[in-house]
Amino acid sequence: MKSKGNPYPRAWRDGKAVRVHRLLAQEVLERELEVGEVVHHRDGDKANNAKDNIRVLPSQRHHMVLEHLERRRARGIQALFADDEILERIEK
Repeated sequence: MKSKGNPYPRAWRDGKAVRVHRLLAQEVLERELEVGEVVHHRDGDKANNAKDNIRVLPSQRHHMVLEHLERRRARGIQALFADDEILERIEK
């Protein structure tokens, strides 16, 4: 199910609409997502919920840095360090 203005597919669990990518991330991690964890779609397609397309980040700060790096890369600007190296240096 998709609502107007919300591009993320949702499913019903315990009477609530839950975003499918978050359910999938929990399945992959074999645990509930922690408060503050963010699920990121590697290819930017919010409907592509393939297990290899999602990544769990520890915070919204990490997510915004990753999005910034990906936007710059799309414009042909390469970072000096790998994404994972940059992300591990950020405080939660």
